[in-house]
Amino acid sequence: MPSPGLHLAITLFVLAAILTDDELKPALLLIPFGLISDLDSFIGVHRATLHSLFVILVPLLVMLVNQRVKFTTIKSQYFSFASLLLASHILLDAFYNGVFLLYPFSTKSYNPQFWLGLKETGLSILFTWLVPGKVGELEYVITPQPAVPAIPIIESGIELVILLFAVLIFVVRFKGARFKLFIRHEEIRK
Repeated sequence: MPSPGLHLAITLFVLAAILTDDELKPALLLIPFGLISDLDSFIGVHRATLHSLFVILVPLLVMLVNQRVKFTTIKSQYFSFASLLLASHILLDAFYNGVFLLYPFSTKSYNPQFWLGLKETGLSILFTWLVPGKVGELEYVITPQPAVPAIPIIESGIELVILLFAVLIFVVRFKGARFKLFIRHEEIRK
């Protein structure tokens, strides 16, 4: 299972790629959408309750209602970005053991590794070539089970390097906006 650190890294990379330099506040507000799906470990069924396709639709439905009712001034594109971040989280988890995309209507687990023709032995051979040593067994989720799994924040040194690189990219991308935030606070105090 991808760690929260890896999900955060992917979220930061996506936000740095799709937002402009002056959109630091929206970027900070969108970060939780890349991580929120893992809350189903504590409420409901892990990899099912908040990992279904229906969760991706929630920000889009709020956007449609907002366009009709105008209850907020948030731009429509940010609702789309929230859905994109939810989808990226679910897709990444799908490649690690599968997710229940149609939960609660179906308890079938979807794992794109099998759709792409990747087999467990092929992955083990590939990882053995790249990373010498003992390769752990892949564990596939077959049925939804309510449980709170142990979730390490960062699973390996490689994930730590990826996360640090993502934070660096994010900070460099929004460095101009960061200084503007501090200047505004200074102006308000005067």
